[in-house]
Amino acid sequence: MNIKKGTQLAAVISGISTEGKGIYKTDEGLVIFIEKLIPGDKAIVEITRKKSSYAEAKLIELIEKSETRIEPPCNHFGTCGGCKFQYLPYQNQLEYKHKVVVDAFERIGGFNIPEIPAVIGSDDSYNYRNKMEFSFSDDKWYDIRPEQKPLTDFALGLHVPRFFTKVLDVEKCFLQSPVSNDILNLTRDFFKPKGISIYSTKTHSGFLRFLIIRQSKNTDDIMLNLVTYDYDEQLIEEYANLIKTNIPQVTTFINSFSTRKAQVAVGEDSKIIYGTGFIIEKLNNHIRDLSFKISPNSFFQTNTLQAGKLYSVGMEFLEPEKDDIVFDLYCGTGSISLFIADKVKNVIGVELVEDAINNAKENEMINNIENAEFILSDIKDYIKNENSSGNINLAATKIILDPPRSGLHPDICKILSETSFEKIVYISCNPVTQARDIAAICSAGNYSIEKIQPVDMFPQTHHIENVCLLNKN
Repeated sequence: MNIKKGTQLAAVISGISTEGKGIYKTDEGLVIFIEKLIPGDKAIVEITRKKSSYAEAKLIELIEKSETRIEPPCNHFGTCGGCKFQYLPYQNQLEYKHKVVVDAFERIGGFNIPEIPAVIGSDDSYNYRNKMEFSFSDDKWYDIRPEQKPLTDFALGLHVPRFFTKVLDVEKCFLQSPVSNDILNLTRDFFKPKGISIYSTKTHSGFLRFLIIRQSKNTDDIMLNLVTYDYDEQLIEEYANLIKTNIPQVTTFINSFSTRKAQVAVGEDSKIIYGTGFIIEKLNNHIRDLSFKISPNSFFQTNTLQAGKLYSVGMEFLEPEKDDIVFDLYCGTGSISLFIADKVKNVIGVELVEDAINNAKENEMINNIENAEFILSDIKDYIKNENSSGNINLAATKIILDPPRSGLHPDICKILSETSFEKIVYISCNPVTQARDIAAICSAGNYSIEKIQPVDMFPQTHHIENVCLLNKN
């Protein structure tokens, strides 16, 4: 069959890709990836992109539904691109994510691991996110022809994939709490009738930019952060009074200001309208409750309850002892460092982002922890310096890593492959880059995989967190 762009064909979906797309293989062996389909679905699809080794297609008509397919609860499902798996029962999602981890370590890493445990699921498969960022836009997404669009648009919601300016006007997001949805809708209802201008990437002018909601899951704190181009005292005071009256659960309201051209939901400056300007989150490390101060730009795991499980797995794998000195690389705001501090002699956290290091030091003081040190440095430079000085195996006995999705720099993998830490615990939100890095670390023969444990931090999405323990040979 001559398959090219525009070709339509009947497809029976046999699997799901690591990006959450349905997989169909033709008789000739061509792999086709299709959005919005799951194993067992039968559909008419149309090729949108053709390469030598694979193709991409869009769904034209669902002929027969898979027996496992369920009805998504969200009216916006399939448009915002956030929740790709709402049509899969949660247990099936966990099974798929387990397969992603197995495939990554077998296919990318080249490992033969007899058994990887089942994914640790989330108690809450909905309403679990403690942070959501929504964009204001004057380019609202419509499923209609351009000539049918109204002359003026107002949207507050999530960006539509592959469209830079278009925003889906979200009324209810099932990943955040009901009170967060109340804040979202009240904000829209307040600003839209007033005709307040929205920041445009074309003119680089306009007032409204972003709405960020952060909610503690273990305290009663809720932060509302409205990002605007500048400050309008009368308008913001009126909005603040509306929030106080209708949603008293909001404990602090910040108005951040950004004149940057880049559409990034971070303010250059901010004004605390009421409250403390931060929220407090708590995690229990099996010894005591730890408190974490979360400011507008602080990083914190978006699924608080699962974060406790994730860190517990990391600590179990690390097997911390009272004479241990531990490196925590990519430490962020110090949550892992402080989680294990009570069980070790010292923990040294290293991070490139200055705000994160400042937050880590604050959290250290809040929790009266005296055996943690936080260093501002590029991770690669820090590791290279420690290694070239000959101190790397003297400064620490064990190491824990939690890098970004892109994984580790090759130089870091090479240096680690030549070290002799008792244990390396590698936490990752991308099993593909994790498996690649671990293969490189194990290549010198100094380390081997001892344990793996996937943890689902993001139900309804295709993402999976994974913890891997390397023991010194």
